[in-house]
Amino acid sequence: MTTENADIARPAVACRCCGSRQATLVGKRYGNFLKRDFDFWHCAACDYVFVDPFPGYGVYSEDYYSGTGPDPYVDYESESRDYGSTDRIAEFDDFWRLATGFMEASLPAGDVRWLDFGCGAGGFMKFLRDRARHRSAGRSWTIQVCGHDVGTYADRLSREEGFSILGFDELAAQPDGRYEVISLIEVVEHLEYPDLVFALAARLLKPGGLLLVTTGNIASFVARQKGLDYAYMIPEIHVGYFTPGALEAIYRRHGLVPVRFRYGGAVRFKVIKTLRSAASKRFARIALRLPFAVRLIDALYGTSKMPCATKPRPRGVG
Repeated sequence: MTTENADIARPAVACRCCGSRQATLVGKRYGNFLKRDFDFWHCAACDYVFVDPFPGYGVYSEDYYSGTGPDPYVDYESESRDYGSTDRIAEFDDFWRLATGFMEASLPAGDVRWLDFGCGAGGFMKFLRDRARHRSAGRSWTIQVCGHDVGTYADRLSREEGFSILGFDELAAQPDGRYEVISLIEVVEHLEYPDLVFALAARLLKPGGLLLVTTGNIASFVARQKGLDYAYMIPEIHVGYFTPGALEAIYRRHGLVPVRFRYGGAVRFKVIKTLRSAASKRFARIALRLPFAVRLIDALYGTSKMPCATKPRPRGVG
């Protein structure tokens, strides 16, 4: 990103990711939902971009989850009612494919404790609960899923659906290596201080386990062309932005090893959810059946370039 105005040079604020003072103000954007200017800072030390001032978590109301809040592309209410009838099932299937492939290659058969951090309305938790048993080559894994969120659905998921929804303090009190899989699906861009969450996830992840992370790639071709006009730059909710290098840096800072996956269904969902008319959605569903089309979109938006992570086992431990 480049500086947009010559008069925006100001004393650096501390990076909300690594804490350094090597941040430079790169521009402003006026909020569409909260009517005010937001500053965007880039940290030269860790390549992280963050929004100032932090707008708070009050925007995550019922309006947000129904798609009438600051993010018009979400409809968690429909996902909560019947995730299988929504286009997001393509993304969930993708994550399941990656996770089960990882389990088969890296985890012994048995119980798999899975934490969905930032579980929202619970669609992915319901997906995992409906597929609690995975079998392959005579081996079997049983998924035990729990979640965390600060949104209005957290109580409903616990009270009405019977899920274990843990507060941050409850997670912080849990022992090291508690979970074989931890997912942060489109979560880290919403966090005021992401390093705290990555540190917690790294501690709670079992050696040999998988940290499944998705977030927008602001080093992608489309993001670089659009700059602060990129539609993903929604300062009311997306308060922190990562490049592949920024994710790799934060993983290594917490003893994790970056690993990349090739996404398919997640790419298709990212396209379809931004389309407004039923006709355009139908056309996209057909066009994105072509592997070439998915690879092209993936190349433009850099989805598969954003790494997940594993936690190495101690030497000598299989």
